[in-house]
Amino acid sequence: MSFSMLIFAPNWIGDAVMATPLFRSIKKQLPQIFLTVIARTSICDLLQGLKYIDELIPLPEKSILQMYTCFQLRKRNYSTAIILPHSFRSALLSFLTRAKIRIGYDCNSRQLLLTHRIPFPQDEKGNRKIQYMTYEYLKLGEMLNFHPDNEGLELAVSQQEEDTWKQELTDKRVKGPLIGIAPGASFGPSKRWDIERFVKVAIQLEKEYNAVPILLTGPDEKDLQEHFLKKCPLNVINPFSRTHTLSRLKAVIKNLDLLICNDSGPRHIAVAFGVPVVCIMGPTKPEYTNSPWERGAVVRVPVECGPCQLAECPTDHRCMKLITPQLVIEQAEKIIQSNISSHSKGKRNR
Repeated sequence: MSFSMLIFAPNWIGDAVMATPLFRSIKKQLPQIFLTVIARTSICDLLQGLKYIDELIPLPEKSILQMYTCFQLRKRNYSTAIILPHSFRSALLSFLTRAKIRIGYDCNSRQLLLTHRIPFPQDEKGNRKIQYMTYEYLKLGEMLNFHPDNEGLELAVSQQEEDTWKQELTDKRVKGPLIGIAPGASFGPSKRWDIERFVKVAIQLEKEYNAVPILLTGPDEKDLQEHFLKKCPLNVINPFSRTHTLSRLKAVIKNLDLLICNDSGPRHIAVAFGVPVVCIMGPTKPEYTNSPWERGAVVRVPVECGPCQLAECPTDHRCMKLITPQLVIEQAEKIIQSNISSHSKGKRNR
């Protein structure tokens, strides 16, 4: 490969989705480049189908195998590697590839492993500036004169996967608005709203709008899945009762009318597909994830101890407990009513 680039993708689902504008801007401005993205297997599944990525390389789980994989990649003589994660390990793995240019943020003692180190943007007080993660990733691309196209996040769904899901909905004779309920958050329990409050929201929306709850849980969230199904008296559609794949998750989210979730990966998948979101946010700083392309609302109650950015709350979890079901229902109703109004106008125009 005469001109090839390797990008180390983020490890979290939401972060990986927020990195997609960088992949697209590089390929659009330099279409002849061979663009390879290396990431955890789940992230490769998430990014599968994007036409801007020429190759996806899954990283093994074990560190020693990750190192071996990257050591083998030196045979490809990559011109450039961009390292999106901030970890020391990701920089070390890029070093093992022997890519001629290795670009990443200047943090976590990575100075000797990167050829080009970029300092984090600072505010007027000299502190690290908090910004939407997409902009942080695009900044690394700007180091190579790749500029954003401002077209937002992007994901792809296979036609077969989407057709399969739509047929399942047809077989179930679903007629009301499809409301995704995603009660999980991989970061930790501090980001999770109480399951029983999600249930109350689902019950109210079913009562008022005949809304159909679609339960979205991850492969490690069996307990959340069982808790919701036990507490919810409605006819809940559970797309992941048997298996969980990210390709299926993308198809399900793409075809929702609304997603109600914590600040987690499904939120960003919904943004990529233009699906409205009601995001329940507690301990995390909203600046990192509030997207200019997001439709919907962030429900948040400021508290004196937050945002703390902690995975587990050391006190009383007030940032989430102060968010009542009614606050979430109000935002969800605005979106559902807007969708109904738009649909009615469309019928009249025809």
